[in-house]
Amino acid sequence: MNTTPLDPTLPKPSLLRWEIGIALLIKILLLIGLWFLIFRWMDKPVSKPDVAAHFALPATQAVAPTDISSQPLTQDTPHVR
Repeated sequence: MNTTPLDPTLPKPSLLRWEIGIALLIKILLLIGLWFLIFRWMDKPVSKPDVAAHFALPATQAVAPTDISSQPLTQDTPHVR
């Protein structure tokens, strides 16, 4: 009987490089699509928000300027140890 060692059948290196390159390209395209789906199209406002209106106080909570000299003076109690 002829006993020869079995040679493993491996694909050509160039074919393996093409498969890895195509797999990486597909992965990059899917990641870009996921990024657009999450960060660009989700809850996209129709117009830019008005920051000044967001931080403006309602008319009921607006405080009129008062004269500080008319307020009674309060003294802190001394803290003795």
